[in-house]
Amino acid sequence: MKKILLLVFSLFFLNSCIIDYKPAGYFVYNHTKDTLLIEMTESDTLTDSIYWGIHPLDSVLLDSEQDTICVSVKGEKVAFWRFNYVLPYSESGSIYPLPDTCYVYVIKWNIAKFYSFEEIRDKKLYDRRVVSKKDFDGHVYEYW
Repeated sequence: MKKILLLVFSLFFLNSCIIDYKPAGYFVYNHTKDTLLIEMTESDTLTDSIYWGIHPLDSVLLDSEQDTICVSVKGEKVAFWRFNYVLPYSESGSIYPLPDTCYVYVIKWNIAKFYSFEEIRDKKLYDRRVVSKKDFDGHVYEYW
C-alpha cells in the first residue's frame, strides 16, 4: 500500500512540474520612468472605461484601496481603475481575448492628476497606438 501511495504521490508531483504555463491575458509593460494610465481596447477612440468619475458618496460602492486610485482634479474627486494604473517598469492589467487589432491608450499620471478626463480627451493629452497580435511578444507589448 505504501508503494502505491508513493507512486501516485510521485506521479502527481512529476506531472505538475511538466504543465506548460500560459499567461491568461495580454499585457502592456511600462518601460518608462513615469507612472501611466494604460488602457487596451477595441475602440478607436479614447473611452472613459479607465475613468471612474465618482461622487465621494458613491465611493462606498467600491473598495477604493483595492479597486481604484483617487486624486483631486480641480477640486473634484476623480478615481481611476487600479488595473489601469501602471507604475514604472511594471505590467498593466490584461485583455483577453486579444482582437486582431486593438488600441493602446497611455496617459501620464501627471496629466491625469491635473486635467479633467474631458480635457485629456479634447486636447489629446494621451498617446494612442494601434497594435496587433504580432506586436505582442509572449503576451506582452513593450511600451517605451
